[in-house]
Amino acid sequence: MSTNEDSIVEESSSDDSSSETEVDEEALIKYYFQRGFSYEEILLLLKKHHNHEMSYSTLLRRLKAYGLGRRGFFTKDDSNISIQMVRQRVSEIIDGPGSSGGYRTIWHTLEMEGLRVPRIIVQDMLKELDPEGTQLRKAHRLKRRSYANRGPNDAWHMDGYDKLKLFGFAIHGAIDGFSRKILWLEVARSNSSPDSIATYYLNTVKELEGCPVRLITDLGTENGLAASMQCYFHDNPDAHRYVSSPRNQRIEGWWSFYSRNRSTWWRNYFKDLESEGVLNSASELHMECLWYCYALVLQNDLNNVKEHWNSHRIRKSRHNTASGRPDSLFYLPEHHGAVGNLLLKVPKSEVDYVSEHIVQMDSSNEYYDYFEYARRSLGLNLPNNWQEADRLYRKLAVISENGI
Repeated sequence: MSTNEDSIVEESSSDDSSSETEVDEEALIKYYFQRGFSYEEILLLLKKHHNHEMSYSTLLRRLKAYGLGRRGFFTKDDSNISIQMVRQRVSEIIDGPGSSGGYRTIWHTLEMEGLRVPRIIVQDMLKELDPEGTQLRKAHRLKRRSYANRGPNDAWHMDGYDKLKLFGFAIHGAIDGFSRKILWLEVARSNSSPDSIATYYLNTVKELEGCPVRLITDLGTENGLAASMQCYFHDNPDAHRYVSSPRNQRIEGWWSFYSRNRSTWWRNYFKDLESEGVLNSASELHMECLWYCYALVLQNDLNNVKEHWNSHRIRKSRHNTASGRPDSLFYLPEHHGAVGNLLLKVPKSEVDYVSEHIVQMDSSNEYYDYFEYARRSLGLNLPNNWQEADRLYRKLAVISENGI
């Protein structure tokens, strides 16, 4: 499963004690439940990916024992919550990069945190707390071209996102064509390095132990190394396909979603820093300080966006696309009527061979060393959120400008 999931729970080994097995089972059930998977999907995921089989009635008993239910209000400690608590959390979510998301996005965020609340309440609450934003998020109909895909790993679409590049943050991502599962979202200084993009691709191949039937990219030369690897794994030059950016619609469409629901907040935030005179984008010192303070925070935000998207429900549409949660569509394709997983298994020897052709770039420099020294001298921690990054940036920018 995903990296986030692996960090939360590990599969039980045969020599584990019964108590350890129960803890793992509880963590797995809670993980899938809080991401909104149906009971049937939870049972299938436990069986297929964790070799842990149980009956439907047993799952219901476990859920009851853990204080989990589809109705009512529940928190992680199984205590009833109040509307005021939900309102407070919604206020926190919209006071930051999550402010661009609609009520379904915020409702799913609460669900992932164990706060189960009727969606209509979140919708009404958001209208009250953010009436202007609610109006701006009204949907617009788009005429789309037809897209056909046989199943998971039939095609991966990858591309770079440069809307934050003005502030030194280039983002690269990839999406599975059938399930719309986000395979990676990475922030870097540039999207022009073939080695960096090949690393993202190869890391995913290692994680899944295979590659897609087709890899689809735009015409940029930075995609050449990843394209060569894809063709080498298949021993077929047609395993990769170059298309114009507008035709790489799966990832281009997702970037549009990301822009509306997340990156607009970041762009406006960095522009506000410029307006205040705190940030000078023409200053190399300021830009290096910005990277030092915000790169990890932005990457963590991308990780959250990725997990949120992969576990949210895609509704039925009039277009020829499958509905369901991307993770469920990706890992349980048979459950959704797809032909099955089309992943091509790649031998470790081939992965090791192509790995030798990637040049690992060192991102550290003298600026990084200076800011690291200054931060440690001040006794400050690395930031965990945008507010902490804001405070750290303002302090380091003043210190570096004054030569302290």
